Amino acid sequence: MPNEVPISLLKSHPKNMEYFSEPAPEEYEALKKSIALEGVRDPLKVTPDYTVVAGHVRLEIAKELGLEKVPVQIIDGDPKYLEYLLIADNEERRVCQNPIKKAKRAEFLKRYWGVRQGSANPKGTAVPRQVENLPDDKKTLSNVAEAIGESLFSTKQLLKLNDLIPFLQELVSQGKFSQTAAHSLAFLPPEEQKQLLEALGESGVCGLSVKEAQELRRQVEAARKERDALAEKLAEAQERERNTERRIASIRQQVEDIEAEIAEKVGRQYEEKMREKLAELQRQTVSLKTEKDEAQRSITSLKAKIKELESAPPKVVEKVVEKVPEDYQRIKKDLEVKSNELLALTRSQLLQKDRYKIHDMFSDLVQALGKHMKRIELEISKHPGDPDIYKDATECATLLEKSAGEIRRWVSPRGGVVIEADFTTRSV
Repeated sequence: MPNEVPISLLKSHPKNMEYFSEPAPEEYEALKKSIALEGVRDPLKVTPDYTVVAGHVRLEIAKELGLEKVPVQIIDGDPKYLEYLLIADNEERRVCQNPIKKAKRAEFLKRYWGVRQGSANPKGTAVPRQVENLPDDKKTLSNVAEAIGESLFSTKQLLKLNDLIPFLQELVSQGKFSQTAAHSLAFLPPEEQKQLLEALGESGVCGLSVKEAQELRRQVEAARKERDALAEKLAEAQERERNTERRIASIRQQVEDIEAEIAEKVGRQYEEKMREKLAELQRQTVSLKTEKDEAQRSITSLKAKIKELESAPPKVVEKVVEKVPEDYQRIKKDLEVKSNELLALTRSQLLQKDRYKIHDMFSDLVQALGKHMKRIELEISKHPGDPDIYKDATECATLLEKSAGEIRRWVSPRGGVVIEADFTTRSV
């Protein structure tokens, strides 16, 4: 005969409410009526320290009915085994359809039985009717599905819900957030789930359809990949910048060494030779500065893109490379003059290129306008004297006059002189 112990000694298992919800009111009342008439017939399973493993609902009803003692069966084992009994015994007695609690039960059984991720019974192999018939090391995800009363497909979806952040799990438990829509968001890392929740709010998340949740997941994952790719490019650009700075520092050191040698040694021939080396190093420095400028532009662009994705402005530290002293020797001054002349020539070529481009654009505009005017003139000739056409023509002429004035205004900062030009041919 089972032992009876005072109800005051019994305490609930700490994981009970994590795995199971309260029974439905009709189930609770039916069990309460049975216990009121016949008492607690099925002993509660408890540990040696009187922690209830199975029988939480019977214990609550006994307290409500004012019973002083209840029958118990003492069981012992390690905490994981007792947690397994909590799930296995209550799974048979209590109908708990809360998807999050069911997901947690499935996750525990999967870990307890050592089921590998994605493992299931081979195709064509029947799932045993009783999970206990198999040794633990032979059990699969199909056995987990059978234990919680779900299909293999729905069990896989339920297991994924364990990756939701607690707030989203609570929304699913309360029935506010669709289980299938939540399944899509569960693939996102916790931080991205929090960001979505902050952006959409509780009502926005709860209103997501399955398709909308899938699209949101796709967009967030795509943004993450783009951000990671940009971060990788940024790291490469920063490394290029560091390498360039190291090379510039090396050249600067060589320049200083040569200058020191020139100052110490005598002999015209040796001095000329050293100055030639100095000039070559100066040219390398200019080239490296160009490389560094390109790297810095790349870094600035990449940081701007990452800023758009993360909405967090990165700190951009501009580094200024010291210039090699320009007034040390006459040869340095000569090099500077030559460099400026080359730069001026390049700027002149670029300006001429821009002039050709603007000339072509004006030519295209004039030709297009002339073509359209011929077509319109032909159409108007078919309806002479039409007042509506006259009105449209007048408004168009006014607009063209304004446009002509606008074009003149573009060149007014050059001194306000407008030169009439023929755009049908180009003068070189």
